[in-house]
Amino acid sequence: MYKVWGRLRKDNKNIRDMVAECDLDNHTKEDCLTSCIEQICNEFDLQRPMLLPKNQRELEKLGLTSFNQDNFIETIYFDTLEIEIIEDE
Repeated sequence: MYKVWGRLRKDNKNIRDMVAECDLDNHTKEDCLTSCIEQICNEFDLQRPMLLPKNQRELEKLGLTSFNQDNFIETIYFDTLEIEIIEDE
């Protein structure tokens, strides 16, 4: 199971969070990441952020990244959308 924790932050406080899941048996990790980001954005009623090279590098190295106004076309009401890949034990 592939899990991604998404959280909206404003003024260094979590204002919303959720965990999205995807079945790795039927999908690649990249497809699961995309699916989880879509689930999180649908739950938070956001457009999907642009995944910039910086975000891809952070996800590969650290398993987490954050999206700010630069990643969105529309104006956002929060400071960052943070996503973190949760490793199964």
